[in-house]
Amino acid sequence: MIRKIVPMLLCLTIASAWSGQRAIASTTGTSLSPNAFEVRLGAFFPSSSDARFVGGQTQLSAGLSYTLSSTGGLTPSATNAYFDYMSGSKNSGYVHSGGFGLEFRTVGTGYVGAGLGLYNTSVKNAAGLTGSATGGGGKIFAGMNLGSGSSLQLDYHILPSSMGVNPSGVGLSIGFHL
Repeated sequence: MIRKIVPMLLCLTIASAWSGQRAIASTTGTSLSPNAFEVRLGAFFPSSSDARFVGGQTQLSAGLSYTLSSTGGLTPSATNAYFDYMSGSKNSGYVHSGGFGLEFRTVGTGYVGAGLGLYNTSVKNAAGLTGSATGGGGKIFAGMNLGSGSSLQLDYHILPSSMGVNPSGVGLSIGFHL
């Protein structure tokens, strides 16, 4: 059931963010200034049963981003450097994934974006065996600014597999602009 609901929620969030962004750009005609730092905290839901077995159904998600540049015009956008971390443990095992990279996003009340980076995944299975893998990964995301320097974001992370465990999945987080 989650496999049907999550893509539908992601599509609805992207559509509302995109239409909200166009409305803001057409009425103001100027760029909305992004804040330099953003801290994100939330929940991460891995899509594979192996990752859920050793890391749990719901895991911790945290992130930090810094705006490198932004542009104005009809569709304001920003390029950010980011760091993301997802972690969970269950059944005497754990899954930890973290990475850094560059993301491109629209700027406004609603926003969409994507990021590419270098990620590491560490896994300990129930038998006590551990492994680690480093490789390329990324994310796609959509969100809404809630006002007062906070935002709500839905994202899908594509992460490297380790020991046959694919930790990729969906995250839902709240962000705080500093």
